[in-house]
Amino acid sequence: MTILGLLETDTLYDDLAADYGSYGHMFAHFFDHLNGGLQYRYYDVQKGELPQHIGECDAYLITGSKAAAYDALPWILELRKWIADFHQQGARLIGICFGHQIIAHSLGGIAAKSNKGWGVGVHSTSIILNSDDRSPNSDTGNVEAMISLLYSHQDQVQKLPPQAQLIASSNFCEYAAFKIDNRVLSFQGHPEFTPEYLQRLLQRRIKAIGENRYNEAMASLHQTTDEAQVGRLLLAFIHNGGRSGQSVTNSPE
Repeated sequence: MTILGLLETDTLYDDLAADYGSYGHMFAHFFDHLNGGLQYRYYDVQKGELPQHIGECDAYLITGSKAAAYDALPWILELRKWIADFHQQGARLIGICFGHQIIAHSLGGIAAKSNKGWGVGVHSTSIILNSDDRSPNSDTGNVEAMISLLYSHQDQVQKLPPQAQLIASSNFCEYAAFKIDNRVLSFQGHPEFTPEYLQRLLQRRIKAIGENRYNEAMASLHQTTDEAQVGRLLLAFIHNGGRSGQSVTNSPE
């Protein structure tokens, strides 16, 4: 069975941990709900736990975090070295939110605090596809679809790594998703979140977010989101590096 390494880069608040466990367990629940056929291995990155050999797992997913990819904390610096090393060795890497940002930041891109403020609630992005083969490709700029996910972030990727292909973008979040060959697949949005979880999380951050933007986020939570679609894309990538030809818009039911 395919093994997914879950690199957990945050600890949930006590009341949320009681109900959701951890970000790694939220991803395990998410993929199991999609009948993903995965086994899981958990790494507490904040405590210095990182995979030592590329073959420990078939793919590795870096979760969200309250930390910033550009922080000089020892565990973040070690994670950035690990990303660069394992990418060079050909590891299959997934980044979500903080994971998305730190992969970009570690491979020659830039992540930084956005002057646009918090991105919270349901956000929609344009999916950029190659018109010839319907695979994600930043060169054509051919937009064929929209996809919606739950978001919670202040930082954004502001420059893509070399060789990265942009696959999702919006006016608010220009680099919302990218890929590098069959080795990296990365999203700013949270497919593993539920509206209930995000509501409880954002209630703690009203002052930081601002009341108007918080209220807009709460009002957006009734909207339909595409986490299952993104989840199937991630599963195809985990199992075979996305070589099946599936795209964001035609992943299997």
